[in-house]
Amino acid sequence: MKRVIIKAARTSSAYQKAERRNGYSEEQRNPKFSERQMYEIREGLKSGVDVSLYADPKFDDLQMYEIRKGLESGVDVSLYADPKFDDLQMAAIRKGLESGVDVSLYADPKFGNWQMKEIRKGLESGVDVSIYANLEFSGRQMEEIRKGLESGVDVSSYADLKFDDLQMYEIRKGLESGVDVSSYADPKFDDLQMAAIRKGLESGVDVSIYANLEFSGRQMEEIRKGLESGVDVSSYADPKFSGRQMEEIRERLEQGLPSDYDTLSKNDRAKARWDKVKQAIQSRRPLNVEALEAEFDLTSLEGRGAYLAGLNFDQNEDGSITFTDNSDLEVGTISVEEFDSLVKAAIANSSTRSSFAKAFATQLKHEFR
Repeated sequence: MKRVIIKAARTSSAYQKAERRNGYSEEQRNPKFSERQMYEIREGLKSGVDVSLYADPKFDDLQMYEIRKGLESGVDVSLYADPKFDDLQMAAIRKGLESGVDVSLYADPKFGNWQMKEIRKGLESGVDVSIYANLEFSGRQMEEIRKGLESGVDVSSYADLKFDDLQMYEIRKGLESGVDVSSYADPKFDDLQMAAIRKGLESGVDVSIYANLEFSGRQMEEIRKGLESGVDVSSYADPKFSGRQMEEIRERLEQGLPSDYDTLSKNDRAKARWDKVKQAIQSRRPLNVEALEAEFDLTSLEGRGAYLAGLNFDQNEDGSITFTDNSDLEVGTISVEEFDSLVKAAIANSSTRSSFAKAFATQLKHEFR
């Protein structure tokens, strides 16, 4: 043990001598700072800012980065140069100061970084953020309310904690397309059921045939597709049929065949289904997260893979994909091309829908481990 201590002391002394030879001050080469913290201090000195405002071990290197960037842009960093804010919260406050909004509305460590970001974006676009600047709303819920306000719809029909963010999304999309959302703006419907009803309303079919809690979202989708293609859905619009069975019956009806779907073996039907899903995934590029739900429940399929990896994903305005954990904390952002590469790698290692979800989860874990 003694030999280890002496070796460490010599290493530190050698390091300090090297730092002095490089012309760094005691503050810049203080061993109480990590290498990354010292880097941030040096960068601040290079740019001529007052590093004394963050040259303190109580700030980690990422917090130091945000304070330095604020100093370099000339904002009042005293509003967030406090270790009670993590680096992502600091970033949200700094960006608000740089854009000239009133950050006092969200510069509170009780707000998570995603919540702060949504309040900042609302302030920047000039909407009434008081409608959603509520600690009880998650960052994703805030995002849906903000987007509704920005598009000019009446968010009062869904700006309610009884709806989760996915349900809010479906109600917002319905309002934006001008349909009567009252037929599905009910927390008893999950987001997939809401999506099926919304799409039916948008296409003008009689949604009363399937807007029933006895049907799952997948079952509703198959009935909606049948109505849109003009077949007689009465032969399968029954909760006793699974979503997959409904799909097979609908497809036979659309081909002018009898609705008896038992002519193929179970394995043949499963293979046919996967081939269709695989083709749909491979063909729908470039990625558009909001359009994923159009065929074969691609949102839930890729979303299932992300869920298995403990992640959620959303598409940014520039097309990149941001992944967050279950606490709405951002874990990383990748390009559309990188996302597509992960999907294709998962497809190559899959033979069924469920194995695709597991393979996609594995790809994500490897990407963000």
